Amino acid sequence: MNVVLVIMDTLRRDHVGCYGNEWIQTPFLDQFGTESIRFVDAYPESLPTIEARQGMHTGIRLFPFNNHKSIKGDGVRWGGWHPIDDAKVTLSEILANADYRTGLITDVYHQMKPGMNFHRGFHQFQWIRGQEGDAWKSSTTMAKRDISSILPPTMVGTVKERALRRYLANVDIRQSEEDYFAPQVFRAGMRFLEDNRDDDFFLVIDSFDPHEPWDPPEWYSDQYNPGYDGRNYIWPTTQDSSIYSDEEIKQIRALYAGEVTMTDRWFGHFMSHLEQLGLKEKTLVVVLSDHGHLLGERGAIGKFSPYLYPELLDIVLMIRRPDGADAGKVIDGYVYDHDLLPTILEFLQVDAPTKVDGVSLWPMVSETVGGRDYITCSMGSHLAYVDREYWYICERDGSEPKLYPMENYPSLDVDVAPQNPDICALLYRRLLGDAGGMILPIDEESLRQVGPWYEQV
Repeated sequence: MNVVLVIMDTLRRDHVGCYGNEWIQTPFLDQFGTESIRFVDAYPESLPTIEARQGMHTGIRLFPFNNHKSIKGDGVRWGGWHPIDDAKVTLSEILANADYRTGLITDVYHQMKPGMNFHRGFHQFQWIRGQEGDAWKSSTTMAKRDISSILPPTMVGTVKERALRRYLANVDIRQSEEDYFAPQVFRAGMRFLEDNRDDDFFLVIDSFDPHEPWDPPEWYSDQYNPGYDGRNYIWPTTQDSSIYSDEEIKQIRALYAGEVTMTDRWFGHFMSHLEQLGLKEKTLVVVLSDHGHLLGERGAIGKFSPYLYPELLDIVLMIRRPDGADAGKVIDGYVYDHDLLPTILEFLQVDAPTKVDGVSLWPMVSETVGGRDYITCSMGSHLAYVDREYWYICERDGSEPKLYPMENYPSLDVDVAPQNPDICALLYRRLLGDAGGMILPIDEESLRQVGPWYEQV
């Protein structure tokens, strides 16, 4: 029996057809949804990218980053953004020890940085180079090129501009759609299937798309904003989306939608190849995203810790059994991304060698247990709590609370925190409880970027 875990970075749940979206084309994810168990209340326990993957690979919560320390060689300043601890056992290590052939294929370049160690336990791993600011090609080739048509005004003269020039250098070799990142990642996944089809295997396909920069072939974005002839801001991160015109924001959303549709198409090619090789009925396939992205909602475009709203926290999670059992079943209990490890291990009848925080989802599928009563999550300097009554966001010390009745989900546009201090205090105590009774401040020293070279992208 085999397992394929497909991670799609920055895929918003409300931008997938089988989760209710009616204007973005995701036919292959939608088809997969009809064959799968679909979880509609799935959330990350921590984010962004590296933090979310800690839980996926280990089944252990990283929340609330009490022991964070940034590492040399990485300039990202987020609590919890560090390698997987050597003391933790990863899913790949467990399955490699159980005689599964383990493989990782990814273009999430943050995992490739010195010392990150996310490829631990994989018999084979393939880095697809060039995403975002990946230090792959020389950016001097782009140093004098006029990129004003895609350079957001807030990036001019910043490290972000240098990162964008690096990205443009990295992708300058493209000649066809197959040279884009999602096609490269899923095609490499197809090759893994061919090479290992006679073994029991565990394959992780970790696609950075539809993460920004958003520059799909124009035939994808043109589906969503035909006739646009303005600027294409492919990396438009800002906490003040008013710097863009309405037409520019419409195009930004079209670029993201195009990236989603391209990723969906190549996922479809992968699933078709799985079937062609006779492996579909021998393989458990799990598809999930790590987090979402604000696209002008709440006045922001990007991922920022004060914005722990549905646009950022609602994630995709679908599981297809090899025999197609429970196809189309919808599970509406609260689940986490770190539940994947015990879920996969139970399916394969492999024991976890150490205690984990996640729980197997199969009892929920069989309806012998319900989901959690609530979820808690952390990103940087902020915390989030969600249950059936309230969506609560606050600083790590409980200050600056925001409280939204879930009757207004997903808009969450009525903050009732000022009128309900007792409820805010109760929900913060629950956050503390999930954190083991202590949520420490993340001081500047622990976030310090080691070495002056990190900006030299």
